[in-house]
Amino acid sequence: MPVSEIASTGVVAAFTANFRLLVPLTIACCAALIALPLAATRSRLHIPGYVGLAFLALILGFACGRASGIRGVAGTPAGLFLSLAFFLFIAVVVGSVLAIFFYRHPTQS
Repeated sequence: MPVSEIASTGVVAAFTANFRLLVPLTIACCAALIALPLAATRSRLHIPGYVGLAFLALILGFACGRASGIRGVAGTPAGLFLSLAFFLFIAVVVGSVLAIFFYRHPTQS
């Protein structure tokens, strides 16, 4: 497909319309990916807490992803919200798994 046809079909317009949602979503996902391992290096939560958080976020994320694909929900504002929640939950899952690797045991004084 030539570049002129891509620009004329509105692909570029659709990308710029979603760009307003993409930047805040990327920032929020990166914040979750950074904040959870950073909290683990400071021993804010114990390892079973991070594992539980990962499982809970995984279950909720898959539920949101599944619900956002339902025919009556897809393309609606509720479907968009569920899609955003899916990506945030999956970012929490990845952040929690990374947090397990960066966890430091608190020092006993």
